[in-house]
Amino acid sequence: MLKSLALFAMIAATPVFAQSSAPLIPDYGKFAEIADPFEAVDPTLRYKIVFDVAQPARKAGEVHQGLERVARIVNLLAHHGAKPQAGDIVVTLHGPAARFALSEAAFAKRFEGEANPNAELIRQLTAAGVSVRVCGQSLVANGFAREELNADVRVDVSAITTLATLQLKGYAVIQD
Repeated sequence: MLKSLALFAMIAATPVFAQSSAPLIPDYGKFAEIADPFEAVDPTLRYKIVFDVAQPARKAGEVHQGLERVARIVNLLAHHGAKPQAGDIVVTLHGPAARFALSEAAFAKRFEGEANPNAELIRQLTAAGVSVRVCGQSLVANGFAREELNADVRVDVSAITTLATLQLKGYAVIQD
């Protein structure tokens, strides 16, 4: 009996990856439901966030951890009733992460047939109102042409100016 109660208590205390409403990014951005958090999502706030995504992917062939984090916040905000407007959440890809702005065909051509693991996630993010951008300076430095970009990605003059401009406009910055 005590073992059964202990097992039940352990299972009940384990976070469950479940959402009571359909996530905006259904295939990405899973999160755990947290009971009685100290700081919770405030649905009365307007969340304006720019994600600075520059690090290489932790695991080759998998979705970039920074983009997965963007999907998580989109889903968390929606789940808790916050409703960012289109463009309130921005991703700026630069440095080693700029390669993920390429179309699937360009990525495969440049990287020995490797698939771009982020193409579908970027499509879902933009469909949910996230603005995905790439640093123009990183494009030039890597020798990427605009014609090689994923159609859902926009080009900014540079990541550093985008980050500065959006901060001055009241966006919070989250780095990978």
